[in-house]
Amino acid sequence: MKHLNSMLLCGLSFLGSSVLCGTAFADISIAVDASVGVQKISPYLYGRNIDVISDGEDSDAALLEKENDFYSKMLESGMYFLRANNGNNATRYNWRKKMTVHPDWYNNVYEHDWGITAQKVIDNMPGVDVMYAFQLTGYAASSTEHNFSDWAFYQEHGMWATGTLDLAGGGEASEDGTTLIKAGDYSLYNETWPADSTVGIIDHWRDELKLDMSRFQYWSMDNEMEIWSGTHGDLPLDIDADFLVERYIDVAKKARNKWKDIKLTGPVVANEWQWCSVGATGGKSGLGKGEDRDYCWLEYFIMRLAAEQKASGVKMLDVFDMHWYPSEKSYEDRVNWHRVFFDTTYNYPGANGIKLVSGSWDNNQKKEYIFKRVNDWLDKYFGENHGITLGITETSIIDESDPMTTALTYASWLGTFMDHGVEIFTPWTWGDGMYETVHLFSRYGQDYRVASTSSNDSLLSAYTSVSAAKDSMTVILVNRAENDAENVTIDVAGLKNMKPAAITMTLSGITGETFESHAVNALKAGEAQVTGTKVSLTVPAKSITAVKLTADAVAGIAPASVAANLLSSQGNAWFVNNSAGNIRSVQVFTSLGQEVRNMNELSRGNVSLQTEKLIRGNYIILIHSTSGLKIQPISVK
Repeated sequence: MKHLNSMLLCGLSFLGSSVLCGTAFADISIAVDASVGVQKISPYLYGRNIDVISDGEDSDAALLEKENDFYSKMLESGMYFLRANNGNNATRYNWRKKMTVHPDWYNNVYEHDWGITAQKVIDNMPGVDVMYAFQLTGYAASSTEHNFSDWAFYQEHGMWATGTLDLAGGGEASEDGTTLIKAGDYSLYNETWPADSTVGIIDHWRDELKLDMSRFQYWSMDNEMEIWSGTHGDLPLDIDADFLVERYIDVAKKARNKWKDIKLTGPVVANEWQWCSVGATGGKSGLGKGEDRDYCWLEYFIMRLAAEQKASGVKMLDVFDMHWYPSEKSYEDRVNWHRVFFDTTYNYPGANGIKLVSGSWDNNQKKEYIFKRVNDWLDKYFGENHGITLGITETSIIDESDPMTTALTYASWLGTFMDHGVEIFTPWTWGDGMYETVHLFSRYGQDYRVASTSSNDSLLSAYTSVSAAKDSMTVILVNRAENDAENVTIDVAGLKNMKPAAITMTLSGITGETFESHAVNALKAGEAQVTGTKVSLTVPAKSITAVKLTADAVAGIAPASVAANLLSSQGNAWFVNNSAGNIRSVQVFTSLGQEVRNMNELSRGNVSLQTEKLIRGNYIILIHSTSGLKIQPISVK
């Protein structure tokens, strides 16, 4: 029977679940207005953490094949961002000696060279920008000579031994590998690493390696520093909220002094339990100690950075960056994880650490809306129009038993982040269904988000984007109904002379990794009925459907004038003439509306747009000057 599953889930809402419910037998109505809620979609929502790419000079044929497949999948699916610092392994990276400590592997030190992965991305993934990390503990790896003999230990005692014991530097473990008998000497494999050393990588990459630093503008302020007492417990760190803030400020100031346009992301908090507490696995006080009260760690971090920024005049933060690893297993919980970020009505069953949000334990706190809280704190302490955006750089949302559930969860996060102006999203784990999902959003979506409303948003959401000229609109429908197809009517406003043909691309029923390329994937093409300003279609159960609409171009987001008099070219290399110094910024978009270049504060004279580094295809150049907006299409052959 149709909607039986929806009725069941609606009934569950009265028991405190409040998900996937609504009018049981009603079809879904979507209202879209191309003129309301217009905001640029960050291409860095389409990102992930690094995988496969070796940071050594490895010529193994099998590895090279995997690397090439990774490059291809990134580009074909429409990815624009890569977090390449490897999480915990970034905390003690020594760029001078090309090595780092592996805290999840007995603190053993192994050779690594971020310069190699950086160059590989430049050479093989045009248009993809990359994030690395600064080190804030004050220590970095110094020697590989004092590693624990893990392989010999495993051969003798088995692979069940605990890998997080502090055994490098002469440590000793019990025979079964579960107990630390003697901790290793950290000073044998670490050296002091002050802020000047950590930010020195900027000079090294820019001036010595001659890397294109525009590809590496974002830098993570270490990784999950509030749990260093557990992940880097071999170091002599006296961790509390003030210690962490002071380390952050020291590095931030020196980084900004070297590169004023650098993008700093922090505090890179570990998980929901740590959002409001410090040192959950050890260390000193778990909360920030203010003059008037105790503070949730995230609020305290924001308050302290805002005070420092006002006192010093140095910008402290560009992207508020956090991690979250939800653990719920049920389908119902998974497809509602996106509501944790902004939804003030959602009772999250996994709410724990948020109970400390007011500085003391409050068991009645069940609603997370963590990104809304962060935005409110940013406004409160930094003031409105602060320019600080949001990002998630680690999470795991994979349902290994069902790639379609993974796809729905991922799509809901992408759509929610698109709607609320989140800048960066890089899942830590990557599973079947995720390439398909990001491909649907990135390659078929447009560049500006506009407002959509659904008559039953918990069951079926609509995420809508338009092109700069409003001559193309994509409505992405995420149907979370587990068993039922849904009849949907989309009522569209704000488009001029909408065309009668609507193309649909639907992802449903996948059971493994189905994405190979932009041309070979699991998307099923179709059509939707258009009558006047209304679009009607039926979407399958557990599906993601992009509805592509076209209309007449209008003067609105897009510039109406041509930029030919400001542009020149030499082959595929295009230049903008800023001799008058009146150009504020230049953007370059693909023909699908995805931004691949964004240049601000241009120098005077002829400025290269570096289009010769783009893959072959058609692009659109947007020039923002004091006299208005101008546009020019170009081709890169």
